[in-house]
Amino acid sequence: MSYVFHEGENRRGRSKISIDIVVILIIAVFFCIRCIVVLNNYRERGAYAYVQLLNFCMPVVEKLNYDASDYAENNLSLKNVILQSFGLSNLRFQDIVNNELSVFAQINDNITGAVANNGGIQPYEIKSNSVAMITEEEKEAIAKESPAYDESLKKTLDEANPEVLIYHTHTHESYYDGGNVDEGYNYNTDNNDYNVVGVGDVLAKELQEGYGIAVIHDKTIHDTSYNDCYGRSNETVSSYLNQYGDFKLIIDLHRDSNSNRQAVTTEINGETVAKVMFVVAGNSRNYSSNTELDNKLIEIINRLFPSLLRSTNIFVYDSGINAFNLNLSNNIILLEDGSIANTATEAKLSAKYMARVIAEYINEN
Repeated sequence: MSYVFHEGENRRGRSKISIDIVVILIIAVFFCIRCIVVLNNYRERGAYAYVQLLNFCMPVVEKLNYDASDYAENNLSLKNVILQSFGLSNLRFQDIVNNELSVFAQINDNITGAVANNGGIQPYEIKSNSVAMITEEEKEAIAKESPAYDESLKKTLDEANPEVLIYHTHTHESYYDGGNVDEGYNYNTDNNDYNVVGVGDVLAKELQEGYGIAVIHDKTIHDTSYNDCYGRSNETVSSYLNQYGDFKLIIDLHRDSNSNRQAVTTEINGETVAKVMFVVAGNSRNYSSNTELDNKLIEIINRLFPSLLRSTNIFVYDSGINAFNLNLSNNIILLEDGSIANTATEAKLSAKYMARVIAEYINEN
């Protein structure tokens, strides 16, 4: 047996392996940089992705130290970080078709060009998320009497004895037309015309002026630190409970992050409105009473405006952050009015329908 050493071939083999390693290292470095950029652009806690990676590599750490409730509302999973790093998080069917069938891309370009060059004038282009404007038509729709309104439910207002408390754990949550969208697709603004506070204003006004139900609408900003927002809102609600005792209804008003417009939008009485959804925490001490209250409201909605409800009437988080504060009272709900796919106007119109539902509930109880 003879062993033949081919020095030239061995060097070429080593060279090829070295080049492959260098290419892989370069790709890995760029991927890591991209991951860091994605993490930094998210408003919520980026640690969730790291925690998932740690749990995967060291299951014993997950068993000993991991508390799912701390990350119940986080969207920044390891999967989402990887997809966004590769630019695969927001693929559209139209883009895929355009890439595969150039004729569609050409038609789309021709239409876009025809619109942009109408009359030979190049219009000044404003990014859609840089300016928020509510049209006069939308203002009129919000101001006019809602088709949901029932005057027979109105009673004499007693402002000294508030029956409903509205607050917002995620005070800056905004809608599609509110702008301020980061790479994590977080919609947040301090402009109350476009966030959940503005929706709360409409709900409070409709309850007070339309139905004679005294309301406290607390606008305290709780989400300057995402980590502590439920702790801060706990303090707010607790202070009101200490002052007034309990309320007939306490509402933590949110908007959801579902981007499927069809799933979160409906038409009632000729109005396009946002759908609503109730959320409960499985770790709430008051879980039974929380769901019982939700179901009473759902029963009224199904009787009056069944399409107002999302397909998932009650969304259950097995372990909510601070149990979403639902253990503070038997009369507290977490209500999602619309989502990032809705406009603020749609959510406000929805709030008027919810005012009718709440008025029915309070009159029945």
